[in-house]
Amino acid sequence: MNFSKIAFILYICFCCIICRAFSQHLQPGFDKQEYIETLKINQKVHLDTAKWAADSVIASPEHYHLVYRSPKIAFDNAWDLWMNNEKPVALIAARGTIATEASFLANFYAAMIPAKGQLELDTNLTFDYELTDNPNAAVHVGWFVAMAYMSSGVVHKIDSCYKAGIKDFILTGHSQGGGITYLLNAYLHSLQQQQKLPADITFKTYCSAAPKPGNLFFAYAYENMNSGGWAFNVANTADWVVDVPFSVQTVDDFTEVNPFTNAKTIIKKQKFPKNLVLRHVYNRLSKPSKRAQRNYQRYLGKMVSKTVGKQLPSFRIPEYYKSNYYVRTGNTIVLYADSDYYSAYKPETGQFAIWQHHQPYRYLYLAQKLP
Repeated sequence: MNFSKIAFILYICFCCIICRAFSQHLQPGFDKQEYIETLKINQKVHLDTAKWAADSVIASPEHYHLVYRSPKIAFDNAWDLWMNNEKPVALIAARGTIATEASFLANFYAAMIPAKGQLELDTNLTFDYELTDNPNAAVHVGWFVAMAYMSSGVVHKIDSCYKAGIKDFILTGHSQGGGITYLLNAYLHSLQQQQKLPADITFKTYCSAAPKPGNLFFAYAYENMNSGGWAFNVANTADWVVDVPFSVQTVDDFTEVNPFTNAKTIIKKQKFPKNLVLRHVYNRLSKPSKRAQRNYQRYLGKMVSKTVGKQLPSFRIPEYYKSNYYVRTGNTIVLYADSDYYSAYKPETGQFAIWQHHQPYRYLYLAQKLP
């Protein structure tokens, strides 16, 4: 191949890169104003179904307008589709917890299921999924089931937007909506890998006040698929919701190569009475966490699933993954509750005091202080 042909190929490649850069309206990296817009939208998703004090309602979004709100689906969930007023960017917002038994049930249904598998959502509706090919990855069953029921509607709207020339999407959710959005992000990326969604669609994600969605292996996969600054988790340090669900780590939750894998075999080879002492110590260290994990799965999986069956009578309860090792996931943007914050917001009392640091207007106050 002569020099002129090589130069021509390089020129074509350069042009493709430039065209892609100009056609992509979302850029990697945390954008303070972009997040504030998602925060305003996330409150709007709740306004029709939740009571807000007049002084806690933040302003409407400046650059987006609502084009679609889904009907109520599993666990009283819903989601919105918003469009940017100035550029071809769509935003999908998953609603967080509302004051109904079904909505809170999604949170309490906190056993884990594998991040790859199959769910029977209805008698004639099977949901196949693969959030990652890591067999050790697992996610929160309640939020995943909520995501699974909404996924077909979301994918349909993405397809319609794509046909209209929109290739850039922001995914967002506050509170439970953030937990669902983690899983929606991973599911949509998996559809792209399977060539069921176009590869040139860009997803940028802002999970706000979100709880922990899965275990360490899911977190690794999620952070890898969103590497380069495409997904963020925004957390107020005074907010307890970002600390849940309950998490317990057992010796089975470590990566494959670790000193505990063959600990029992190694201990058995030790001379008497050293082997007895080491076995006693090992059991004292490992058994309490395993017992706790079984209890969490019993109460937050098997027992809660009885109520789930009443809410979703055609849903088939899945087999659970034997872990409750929930970890913080994604590139975390810390909203640090400092002395100024506590001066601005005195401790509240009453029935809803536990939610005081979780409200969008508190997040807005701290987000505006970011550089």
